[in-house]
Amino acid sequence: MNKPVIMLSSFALCLFSFDSAAEAIDIYGRAHLGIANSDTGEGSDTSVESYSSRIGIKGSGDISDGFKAIYKFEFAVNAADQDSDGKTEENITARNQYVGLQGRYGQIVAGRHDTALKVSQGKIDLMNDFNGDVKALFNGENRLGDVLHYNSPVVGNMQFVVTYIAEDNSKQKDETGVSAAFMYGDSKFKKTPFFVSVAHDSKVAGYDTTRFTAQGKLGDFTLGGMYQQSEKISDSDSEDGFLFSASYKLNKYKLLAQYQDAEGEFGKLKDSGIGTSIGIERSLSKQARMYMWYTQFSLDNNADQDHLAVTLRYDF
Repeated sequence: MNKPVIMLSSFALCLFSFDSAAEAIDIYGRAHLGIANSDTGEGSDTSVESYSSRIGIKGSGDISDGFKAIYKFEFAVNAADQDSDGKTEENITARNQYVGLQGRYGQIVAGRHDTALKVSQGKIDLMNDFNGDVKALFNGENRLGDVLHYNSPVVGNMQFVVTYIAEDNSKQKDETGVSAAFMYGDSKFKKTPFFVSVAHDSKVAGYDTTRFTAQGKLGDFTLGGMYQQSEKISDSDSEDGFLFSASYKLNKYKLLAQYQDAEGEFGKLKDSGIGTSIGIERSLSKQARMYMWYTQFSLDNNADQDHLAVTLRYDF
């Protein structure tokens, strides 16, 4: 399947969904900014940073009983952009954007979407969107265009997810890729006190990757672990890594800790090393919360890094 076919299919589905009289539209977003101090080996500096602030619109339109068309267009907004007073192209970038169908047999969408392997991490990454994010040292956190993405229905707390990436995607190097995941439990711990998954990328963005994730909750304590193997298709360079995370809820506070160890120059930092993070989350209301966190990277081939920040997040 090439890009024009996906674009035409998406456009047709979008027209069909907007034609529905039962359409529901939701405008949502997140403003998340903070004051950060970072030292990457060349001295420390202080800045105002935006941590995956975003805005989006999503909706659905009934087609028949139990069957509907859906769409979502989400954008990242770098509210703290420091170049040209926010007039750079990087100030607004694409996140998940798609149109599709949803019914008793699951949901299928076309457009841009997180891969199945990325989805399979659940909520284990307690430093998500911060410097200590799992993507700092791990490969596989992909959000790609030119995809078909399928979520099966949840049956007995089990779900299957698969992402097909067309060869026209610039990261695919003229070959198709498939990302698949099997998940059991509930990552939000509302239906079950545990969540486990296994996922595999085959020729996705130049890598073959396998990931195992497990997380459980006991009272106010949550503990999780992840193990990953990844191999670059072009030269067979490989990476092995693991991650542990733990949190403890104490009234309106949540204590956070995360440890990541990777052997292989993959991830955002393109280096082997260890990442250690601690933090505190403070709930202010149903929509607002604050964070204070510290992350240290001990890298094998580059200078060590230290990051400290206080942030405010508001979801709407």
